[in-house]
Order: sequence, then structure tokens, then C-alpha cells
Amino acid sequence: MYIGSPVSAILYKCIVTKTDIPYFYQREGLTITRLMRIKLQTRYDPEMFTFERLKNEFDIYAVRGPRGIPQSLSDALNIKS
Repeated sequence: MYIGSPVSAILYKCIVTKTDIPYFYQREGLTITRLMRIKLQTRYDPEMFTFERLKNEFDIYAVRGPRGIPQSLSDALNIKS
């Protein structure tokens, strides 16, 4: 799980245990109707997978939501767990 500014790093590796949990939340510009349950597997040091490292070593230039990751980053995250 990537945490944005001011941390700007991957801090957690989690597994999704349940999806499509009904929920309703609304405020200006945001409506949430479903949630997911996750379970923490690994915590990473904030200096381990910084945005700078993601750019320089794994060619990730933007983190804007759920996405796939390069195999090289997946391998690195698994080595650290």
C-alpha cells in the first residue's frame, strides 16, 4: 500500500480478504458504496520503497490508485517480507 505525501512510499503489504462490502458514505465530491477488508502481511521502513526509488529502479512515475506492478518490484517486495 502506497502512502502519499508527505511520506511518499510503499509502507504496507496487505492481502484482500473480502470485497464488495456494502457501505454508504457521501460528502461533497466523494461517494463510497463498497469497501474491502484487508489483512496486513508486512510493514516496510518508510525509506525502503520511496517514490524516488520507485521511479529510478522500477519505472513507476505516478501512483494514482489501484494498479499492477512490474515483476521486479513484486520480487523486491517479496524479498523484504
